Amino acid sequence: MQSSVGRMSRLIDDVLDFARGRLGGGFILERGAETNLKPALEQVIGELQTAYPDREIAAALRFDGVIDCDPARIAQMASNLIANALRHGAEDGPVIVDAHRSPDYFELSVSNSGEPIPPEIMAELFKPFVRASARSHQQGLGLGLYICAQIAKAHAGTLDVISTSEGTRFRFRMPLTL
Repeated sequence: MQSSVGRMSRLIDDVLDFARGRLGGGFILERGAETNLKPALEQVIGELQTAYPDREIAAALRFDGVIDCDPARIAQMASNLIANALRHGAEDGPVIVDAHRSPDYFELSVSNSGEPIPPEIMAELFKPFVRASARSHQQGLGLGLYICAQIAKAHAGTLDVISTSEGTRFRFRMPLTL
């Protein structure tokens, strides 16, 4: 029951985010120059590892200090990308989470092995109500990647994807200074 309540809550949040993004002035961020992002990402990874105990999540959070961002929104993006990789990737392969900081930008990537995303879907992937696969047992509304793209945009960043027979990698990159 708790799992169902959590899933329904996420669906409602996704619909509200979609409405805010489409009808309002975009996503509202609570950026803070004193934000330590690493604990938020560690929490997301821990929660998903608990939800998927039989799957490997290999995380390399290779940055320290503060990053001027909205940590709740970046955590929301990470949660969505990692959960998608766990659901859609090869069950026998790890999901790899990598985050690092350079002098000019912060980058977060999530990779998995498995079947590549078909090219006809790749072109539409960040649009609302689009899914990478049409599995009948899938849950959700197809808003997650659209919301992730809007979070990236609100941070003056980008979200892209590369999907080949070797694997799929989503990469978020944002400038450290605006």
